[in-house]
Amino acid sequence: MNEKISIVIVDDHSLLVSGLCLLLNCENDMEVVGEADSAENALQLIERLEPAIVLLDISLQDTSGLDLLPQIIERNVNTKVIMMTMHEDNQYLEKALESGASGYVLKKGLDVDLLYGIRSVCRGEVYVQPSMVKSFISESRQQITAKMQDNNSLLWNALSEREQQVVFGVAKGYTSKEIAGKHFLSEKTVSTYRSRAMTKLGFDTRAELVAFVIELGIFKKEDL
Repeated sequence: MNEKISIVIVDDHSLLVSGLCLLLNCENDMEVVGEADSAENALQLIERLEPAIVLLDISLQDTSGLDLLPQIIERNVNTKVIMMTMHEDNQYLEKALESGASGYVLKKGLDVDLLYGIRSVCRGEVYVQPSMVKSFISESRQQITAKMQDNNSLLWNALSEREQQVVFGVAKGYTSKEIAGKHFLSEKTVSTYRSRAMTKLGFDTRAELVAFVIELGIFKKEDL
């Protein structure tokens, strides 16, 4: 018979803890080995029992579970922590994952989702409540896009006005001669501005310039 997954529950809601114990102890491969309702008790209990899994409430009476999380991980390298919460705010999820949590489940899903999450984490996976995954990924993409736009804006503003004019022309597909005629410059001067701009931006090809100005929102892809 395989060894059962040892679990410590850290939560100050006695009714919830009782329900979790009943749920988990009914599983053939799981066993609740301890319970704690405060940060101090939790740290002592986890260090003594060295459980495979800690189910940690984000909102404890004496502290935040998010503050307790890194302490648990630092003291117990073989213990995996799954956060339990009523919060569907992606900021809590992001902070939990950044702080080392291996799982994140909503209290309204403490049944099949929790059981699956515990087993997934024991296999070395990271488990996030399915209902939160889509919104978290969507929000993360938006943040990444915004950050890229901010960085690109800084790069664009680092170019001189002439360099910006040349970059825009190159991205639009104009030749050096056409750009020179439009801005009353010599072709050699256009080449100089283009070379300087490419160096500042760290680009080697027109394709990179095109992607750059599209991300800036100067013009849309269909305008090319």
